[in-house]
Amino acid sequence: MTPAQFKEIRERLGLTQGDLAIVLGVSGKKPISHYETGVRRPSPLIQALMSALNSLSEKKAKDLIELVTEHMAKIQRQLKGKKNARG
Repeated sequence: MTPAQFKEIRERLGLTQGDLAIVLGVSGKKPISHYETGVRRPSPLIQALMSALNSLSEKKAKDLIELVTEHMAKIQRQLKGKKNARG
């Protein structure tokens, strides 16, 4: 996947770099910017997810994004809880 293709998919989905960072579970919008400019190459898993999202209808893609975002939030809460329990 080229940097231009990566960016094109994000824009087609109507996501900001920050939104996509949440969906993909990366640390902020900087990695997304790096993927889009070719500074970094996304992992095969991220490329596969972007390709899958691109192959779906807009509604199905948005539904999947919502589902993944909900699960990412749940995982983040669990991780914070474990971190606070140790501290």
